[in-house]
Amino acid sequence: MPAAFNYFPALATLLKTAESYRHIVICLPDLVQPERCLSEESEPAERELATLLRKELSCLQFSGPNVLHNVLPNAYLWLMPPASSAHLYEYFSEPVQWQTEAVAQAPEKPQKPWFIPPASSKPKHVVVVGAGIAGAATARALAEHGVRVSVLEAEKPAQAASGNRQGLLYAKISPHNTEQTELLLCGYGHTRRLLEHLLPQQGSWGGNGVLHLNHNTAETQRNALLGQQTHHIHLYRNIDSEEASSLAGVALTQGGLFWPQGIWLNPPAFVNALLTHPNITLHTHAPLQKARHTGKHWQLTTQQTTIEADCMVYCTGASSGQIRPLNHLPLRFIRGQTALAPATSLSENLLVALSGASYIAPAWQGIHCYGATFIQHDNSSEWRKKEEQANQEMLHELHSELARSLLSDRHSLQGHAAVRCDSSDHLPIVGPLGDYEAMQKIYAKLALDRNYPISTPCPYLPNVYVNAAHGTRGLASAPICAESLATEILGLPNPLSRRIREALHPNRFIIRSIVRSGSS
Repeated sequence: MPAAFNYFPALATLLKTAESYRHIVICLPDLVQPERCLSEESEPAERELATLLRKELSCLQFSGPNVLHNVLPNAYLWLMPPASSAHLYEYFSEPVQWQTEAVAQAPEKPQKPWFIPPASSKPKHVVVVGAGIAGAATARALAEHGVRVSVLEAEKPAQAASGNRQGLLYAKISPHNTEQTELLLCGYGHTRRLLEHLLPQQGSWGGNGVLHLNHNTAETQRNALLGQQTHHIHLYRNIDSEEASSLAGVALTQGGLFWPQGIWLNPPAFVNALLTHPNITLHTHAPLQKARHTGKHWQLTTQQTTIEADCMVYCTGASSGQIRPLNHLPLRFIRGQTALAPATSLSENLLVALSGASYIAPAWQGIHCYGATFIQHDNSSEWRKKEEQANQEMLHELHSELARSLLSDRHSLQGHAAVRCDSSDHLPIVGPLGDYEAMQKIYAKLALDRNYPISTPCPYLPNVYVNAAHGTRGLASAPICAESLATEILGLPNPLSRRIREALHPNRFIIRSIVRSGSS
């Protein structure tokens, strides 16, 4: 049972409450950071908590819950913006124990049966298929909750879309309250905090922010609207070309939206850190050959061994289209290739990552990564000379002076090519997998009337889940989706709102296909 406050309590009160409760909820009364509550306390434990909170609050967002894992001893701290505070039942299945006057809760709306999750099985052993960012983050989230996890990887970790040398962590969001905006803002802070704990030395990530430039009319308008949202001014703000040049370390002719906590990141280092946990066993060069449910457990066969598990999670990215439980999903495959160039005396001045129609990261180990191409319906991961040239042309459009400096004496460095997996509505696919054939029969009347009242429970495949289709947004979206999925599997409080969980649910596509079959 979680404890809840309707304001930010004294730090001594927080520490005392953490002795009795596993989850502590603070319903923020306004859209202002609660740092003003963190006065210097006299007790060492309170001073230490204040220091931890100041660091964690740098990426506080007001689109959904902020779940802080590492500030209170043996307890999770939930910071809820006003809109979320009135819907605590969406996150906690148990009643909330109020320590202050209760925040009034909005009426709970009934869920469609195909979105109601299957009963929690609380597995002791889970197999995760795939060791990219989604698979590694899913394995880590489960392992942190005490579950034994086996990861089956067809090659080595972080080889496909997660194998880029430098990716950017920020959130390319809409100024409107869309599902994707809520997900990315929740995920951005979650990943940023995760990095601070997993890779505190910053040897494989860093930079001094990410600047998304006003590179065309649409982006200029979008950035201007986002810049007007002052409640997130600590996360992003509009800057002009003069301030942009000062922050970037190179001359810029346009401003943009600046994310001061945004970073560049080496995804393979992140993946390997996620997989480093005593509860995780990694099997490399072990493609899944067969999966069979015995009625009690899953038997998963690779060339080397057969593993028995209570539950399995597909985190298979661009390979998902070849897997039978997933091949009915409307997946899109997008080829991308990045390029590399040795740093020059000019490019070494670049302090922040620049993003527009393409991007370039500050030098890491004397090398810049830039790109990337975006070619739909192309499943090849071979490096291509013509895409190398396309990346050079995009770099000229992004920053012509940097391009001339980096490309004038080109060394033979080859970038990374891979296939990204996206969905038809550009949202990830995360959740339990329904039985496709059974759902088509049970919910067939939706083809005649999309509002036909059906209360039949959804037929799910036994303990099968998916975390995939993150497209180009995986650094921000995959880890928070992994945490949400782990809590759903284990029947724990979920960090994503019901709105987001339903927007990501695999069953959304099955129901849409049934409805559309009638209209066609």
